[in-house]
This record gives sequence, C-alpha cells and structure tokens, in this order.
Amino acid sequence: MEGMPTSDAAQADLLTALMSFDEERALRVLDEHREGRGPVSLVGDVIMPVMREIGEGWKRGEVSVAQEHLSTQLVRSYLDALRRPPVVGGPEVWLACPPRELHDLPLLALGLLLRDQGWQTRFYGANTPLHDLLRAVRVSRPAAVVVSGNDPRRLRAAAVPLGLIARQTDLFLGGRAAQKAGGELAGRVLPPDVVRAAEEMRELLPEVKAG
Repeated sequence: MEGMPTSDAAQADLLTALMSFDEERALRVLDEHREGRGPVSLVGDVIMPVMREIGEGWKRGEVSVAQEHLSTQLVRSYLDALRRPPVVGGPEVWLACPPRELHDLPLLALGLLLRDQGWQTRFYGANTPLHDLLRAVRVSRPAAVVVSGNDPRRLRAAAVPLGLIARQTDLFLGGRAAQKAGGELAGRVLPPDVVRAAEEMRELLPEVKAG
C-alpha cells in the first residue's frame, strides 16, 4: 500500500470534496481508499469520522443543510451500491431503526461490514414499526436483529417490542441511543463504533465464529 494516502489524508480530501459539492472527487476518494485498504478501513477510518464531523459542523452552524444532505445521500448511495448478493448459508441478521428514528447511515455501514463477515443482511432502515418487525421475526427466525439509532427517546419508547423481539432471537442495540438507554432495555449493547460493533457480533454469535 506504498503511496496510498493515509486515512487522515483521505478524511480531509473527502470532507473538502463534500463541503464543496464535488461529487466526482468524493467518489474518487472513496473508491481509492476502498480499493487500497478495504471496506473496514473505508467505513471506520474515513466515512464515519467524516460524517461525524459534518454532523457536528451542522450543529455549530458551520455546515449548511444542503451540504449535510448531499453528504449523507452520496455516502448512503455509495454504501448501498456495495451491497452484494446474500451469502448462501450464512446466518441472517436484520437491521432496523426504531419508529421516528431517521439516522440510519451507521446501520447501513454496519450492514456492509457484517456482509463481509459472511452474514446475510436484511436492511429495514429508518422508522421501522417494531411490532411489525416482531411478527416477521416470529415467522422467519433470523439469527439476530440489530436496532440502532441516535435518539435514546426513540429507543426507550420501543421498550415493549424490543423485549418481545429479544425473546425470539439475539437482539443487539446500537448507535448513540444504545449508549444512553441500552442498559434499561432488553438486548446487548454494541459499541458505538461500527467496526467494533461488527467485530463484537462476530465474537458473540457461534454461527459466525464457526465460519
């Protein structure tokens, strides 16, 4: 990987491209880092730090709504394009945000990493009715469900369906919401870092460890 830009340099290049609405440059930075260092580094060392910085900049009034929206949609589309066909025979994990939770980009990134580990992933995304998800869990019996979000209030409001889902399968709680409210709820709290979260899921579930 001699000659490859460092992760810090890739972060700076991506942030500059997104803030200047340079989609072509942003996609080039993402492609070059993924091809040179792989998806784990792309997600953990570049995408998530940059998106956190953009989110904090928006809160401080330094990043416009247009910049934040373009950045989120570009990264979302990029990650979605990396989705591959399901791994035949791999354990199935479902990924969802609780009702009224719209921050699903970290969950999408987690799904990419889990697919690379051999999981079959089903991405429900933002604002998922968890009682409906529970009914589907009872029928399809996935190996695990991850419910993740940014707002702890949304997670607390879903305490009842979360408890019922946890009786059916392994339930994991992710995102900033889980760091604040997860201890009050059913399910295992994942680390806030998506790379560490993916590693922890691999260690905890025997189907993946055996693979």
